[in-house]
Amino acid sequence: MGVGKGAKPAADAQVPVEVAADRADYDRDREVVELQGGVVIIQGDQRLEADHSSYDRKSGVANAAGKVFLDYPGARLQADTADYNLQTKQGQLDDVHYRLTGAINVRGTAATANLLPGEISRYRDVVYTTCPPGYSDWSIRARDLELNQVEGMGTARHARLQIGDLPLIYTPYLRFPIDNRRRSGFLIPQIGSGNNTGTDIILPYYWNIAPNLDATLYPRYMSTRGLMLGAQIRGLTKFGSAEYTGEVLPHDDENPQAGVRWGQRLTESAVFGGRWSTNIDYSAVSDDEFLTDFGNNLDITSLVNLVQRGSITYAAKGYSVSGWVQNFQTVAPGVLPINRPYEQRPHVQLDLTPLRWGPAEFTFQDQYDYFYNPAKVYGSRNVLLSSLRLPLRRSFGYVIPQVRLYATGYALDNEAPGTPAQQSFVIPSLNLDTGLIFERDTNWFGKSVLQTLEPRLYYVLTPYADQSDTPLFDTTLLTFSYASLFRSNRFTGYDRIGDENRLTIGLTSRTLGGADGREWFRASLGQILYFAPRRVQLTGVAPQDNSSSSVAGELSVNPAAGWLARASFQWDPHLAQNQWEQRVLQLRYAPGDDRVVNLSYRYSLGASEPERYENADLSFRLPLTPRVGVVGRWLYSLLQDDTVEAFVGIEFGRCCWRVRLLGRHLKTSATSVGSTSVMLELELAGLGSFGDKIDKLLEQRIYGYGYDSD
Repeated sequence: MGVGKGAKPAADAQVPVEVAADRADYDRDREVVELQGGVVIIQGDQRLEADHSSYDRKSGVANAAGKVFLDYPGARLQADTADYNLQTKQGQLDDVHYRLTGAINVRGTAATANLLPGEISRYRDVVYTTCPPGYSDWSIRARDLELNQVEGMGTARHARLQIGDLPLIYTPYLRFPIDNRRRSGFLIPQIGSGNNTGTDIILPYYWNIAPNLDATLYPRYMSTRGLMLGAQIRGLTKFGSAEYTGEVLPHDDENPQAGVRWGQRLTESAVFGGRWSTNIDYSAVSDDEFLTDFGNNLDITSLVNLVQRGSITYAAKGYSVSGWVQNFQTVAPGVLPINRPYEQRPHVQLDLTPLRWGPAEFTFQDQYDYFYNPAKVYGSRNVLLSSLRLPLRRSFGYVIPQVRLYATGYALDNEAPGTPAQQSFVIPSLNLDTGLIFERDTNWFGKSVLQTLEPRLYYVLTPYADQSDTPLFDTTLLTFSYASLFRSNRFTGYDRIGDENRLTIGLTSRTLGGADGREWFRASLGQILYFAPRRVQLTGVAPQDNSSSSVAGELSVNPAAGWLARASFQWDPHLAQNQWEQRVLQLRYAPGDDRVVNLSYRYSLGASEPERYENADLSFRLPLTPRVGVVGRWLYSLLQDDTVEAFVGIEFGRCCWRVRLLGRHLKTSATSVGSTSVMLELELAGLGSFGDKIDKLLEQRIYGYGYDSD
């Protein structure tokens, strides 16, 4: 006998009760039914099964014994005996196996279980776990346990956390969440060790201030440094979000002369009024060594120049206006002020939505910047950039002529004697991009594939304008690569518009195969032919008069699912030695079964000695058994003959728990001695994680890292 989809909730005396049994005896005076053999009692969405039971029609109480099974939404319980009221959903069960589902998904055993009003249950001599049936890899064993499904909290007394049969932690009192709702309270501590901090313990407290506002306060004790106080505050509005993270160390025991040490970061993003948007990203630290000494809990991606930027944008039909102010805090020791980036006070930009007349497209942009650095030339720059292009595309190829007009004006301060403070340039530029696509059907290794041959010509003509007296506010030379062969300007920014009379010749071949059209093979090769010397340079060096550029190439091979090999190179035939200016080799194996192996080699001759590098990088995640895997990375500088970063670790567990142990060595600069640390993380599904956030580190350092549940 079962309950259909439309069953009414119980806890109501008006809901009818259905009873089935091998034998039933009814006491009319007491209104009690005695049931024997195959007892099934159903009321609404509740079902009680037992070998024998009595049922009181007046009170709704069922006294059941012998293979008792109680099922109602959110709970299933098996017991030896039960004293249960179907109308109030209250009662006591003995020798219980329980499983709770819904927002909470846990199971366990208990000597007794008391079901109370308000979705509260209490257990005596209990075992609690989130592991699936048949597994008890971790559990909480307690004398008393209360589960409050309304509040989403569990409270245990005289509890111990066990991994298998091994007791790990004992506590006389433990309060923990049993679902994913936000609530105030202490989070699981993070415990680690490193030679910069010694023993490192973080005890975070989560404060659920409001539905749209919360904070995490995290005192951090470092045995060699002292006590640091940290806080993260997050807020949401109907317009957007904001987050602030700050840390302060009042006294550094390792470096008392440093005074108060601190770091902070503020991020904000909002859209309002349908057209306005704002963004803030502001980071600052007290000293250059803060991030090196204490790690990067501020989630700052750059360790050289910390961004301090705020922007606002207005987007209307046909145009948009944006503006920002931007500064940088340089945290690399020894960088002179003259080598630090410019502040933008401010940047204002107007963009017109591309206008189309038939196939023709017209774009216009106006930029105003005030760049400031008192250690060198500073001032304002205004750039007007207009463009007209006519894309003509067919299935077999394309022709795209384009005309640009650069108009640039400067008002400078602190310029060198004899350099004009007011400068302006109007520079036209023409480029023509053409390409053809040839295709043929062929066979590779007995499989039908489509092979292409795609020649491409790209011509640029830009007249010379003497810009040697203008400062380099935001302009550098583009990194040379196959993609840069098809750029109209060989410089970034607008402080240098390169004089050009050149033709790029490029050739790409691709092989597409399989039902999914996967690209099995791709090879590209290209070179620039120069018809005139390049007189515009970043600084006052002699014009470049080579008749051709370096040869740039790319190669990509995807021979089978999970395998990918890539290579790129830059070869200069004009050099007598060191002709290979850049080389990159990459091999990746990721078949999708938690296996990831990345191997790469990178070399660059660089424009100067500080820009030169040559390194090898190996990272991996390999499961050894269904429960055990190893992870690691080794980044080695061949130029310095030294390890930049190395870590190796082991992780083991299954869906309801995971342990990671990691040893790491890291150098933040070529001259540093490096730091060594050992990290441990224990992750328990439904309870949280103990120790360092190793999974975050692995996601950042091992490309493609990620694990699936068993």
